[in-house]
Amino acid sequence: MEEDLIIEIWDVFKEYISDKNKDTAANHFVEFLLGKDVDNSVLQSLVGYDTSLDEAIELIIDQDQEDEEDEDDWDSYEEDED
Repeated sequence: MEEDLIIEIWDVFKEYISDKNKDTAANHFVEFLLGKDVDNSVLQSLVGYDTSLDEAIELIIDQDQEDEEDEDDWDSYEEDED
C-alpha cells in the first residue's frame, strides 16, 4: 500500500474520531496496516505527518524490533543447548 493512500485513509477517518480516542485509533490503524503486510519502511516514511500516527508507528516499530531481538536471543539459546 502506498504512503499517499495510507495518509488519505487516515485523514478521512481521523475527522470522525474524538481527540481522546485518536491515539488508540492510530494504534489499531498501524496494527491493521502491519497485518496487511505494509513494510516498516513505509510506516517510517509516514512519521511527521500526524502526531497520533507518529506515536503509534514508533510504538509498533519499537515493539517489533524488541520481538525480533527476543527471537534472536531465543535462537542463540537453542543453539547453545545442542
